[in-house]
Parts: sequence; structure tokens; C-alpha cells
Amino acid sequence: MAIINTLIPVSKHLRLLLISSLVLIALSAHAEDSDDLFSQIQALQNQNKIQVTGLERIQNAEKVMTSGSLEQQVQQLFAPYNHIVSRNIKGQIERIVIINKKQKRKDNRIVLPTSFQGNHFTVSVSLSGDGRVWQTVDMVIDTGADLVVLPESMIDQLGLADSKFTLGKMQTANGMADAKIGMLQELKIAGETVENVEVAFIADQLLGENKLLGMSVLGRYQVNIDDKAQLITLIKK
Repeated sequence: MAIINTLIPVSKHLRLLLISSLVLIALSAHAEDSDDLFSQIQALQNQNKIQVTGLERIQNAEKVMTSGSLEQQVQQLFAPYNHIVSRNIKGQIERIVIINKKQKRKDNRIVLPTSFQGNHFTVSVSLSGDGRVWQTVDMVIDTGADLVVLPESMIDQLGLADSKFTLGKMQTANGMADAKIGMLQELKIAGETVENVEVAFIADQLLGENKLLGMSVLGRYQVNIDDKAQLITLIKK
């Protein structure tokens, strides 16, 4: 009887573990078995507490196969759409705004989905220093900046901690500033991938929260700015 009495609570414990495991498996299966993109994004939203705006713009889109980290899955799921990713002070994704479905271009024109920051246009851009680590940020369109200009604090975030930089000077709104000049392996903007982009990193306090999309990217295109329509069109040279 002693043996039986000992086994009973163990069996109950195992039963509870089994039930919990089955619940977790069911939840995972629900996320994996989402049969369309809309359901996939809803599952991502619920599981990671990310606010997604503009889901009504996704209609009858097929399921997308995803893998990797949350950042990578977001890139894969939202790749067919122009979208903006907002982050909290810890750099974690907290909101994604779906703007519209990317149109297949019949020419060399790239229409950028923009918003305003003060008197400047901003656009959502994905950056990687090494092709492995990615950050999506809002950048100010600045045709007066020779290079892409980012705060020094992003060096590690972009996978460039071990890179060698050239020291230089950059003109900022606060005067001349010391800069670490290096190279981004890739930059993605409105579905366009730009490789080997020269970048200058400047002390955070001199840039504030600004990140500048300068001529090391824009100089590869003819840039048309329509202030009234709030549109920027890049035309490949």
C-alpha cells in the first residue's frame, strides 16, 4: 500500500505535465497551421504583444514560410508590403503599420512610403552591417548629407563592433563633428536592396534621435520630391 500511495501523486503530477505540454503543442500548431498570411500576422501579434495596424490591407494573401528570430520572421511576413516598424526605448518591436502592398515595378521607379518628422520626410529603412544582424529604423531624407549618418550607439546593433573605421569629420546642425566612417553591407528600402553603403557614425548627442539617409544611397538615383503629394520617387540612373 505504501508503494501505491507513493505512485498516485506522481501519476497526477505526470498527468498535469502531459496536459500542459499538449496545450503548448496545440498553441504552437495553431500558429504554424495558419492557412493564410492574415492569420499568421494575427498569431504573431498575439504571441509577441505587437500592435499591427492596417491588417485590413491584407486580403487573400497566401501563407509565408518563416524561420529564425522574431526580427527575421517580421521581415519575411511583411516583405510583400510597404510598412513601418516602431520600437520602444529598448529597441524591441512594439508596433507595425502596414501602408500598402508593394507594386511590381514595370520601370526603374521606386515610390517611397513617407511620413513627416518636423519639416522633413522620413522613410522606414532596414540596415545591416554584416548581412546577419538587422535593424529597421525611420530615417530622414537628407540630400545635403554626403553619407548615411547614424548614431554611434548603432555600431554594435548593426554587427559592426569588430569593424575598422576611418576617422573623419562631418558637418551637422551643431557644427563639425568627429565621425567613424565605415560600410553597411546592405540597406533595404521599399523593397529595393542597396549594397555596400558608406556610413558615418556620430556621437548620439550630436544627432539626437535623427538618422540621415544621405547621398551614399540617394546619389545612386534621381530623386524626385513632391511636397504636395508627400511622395518621394527614386529613379535608377
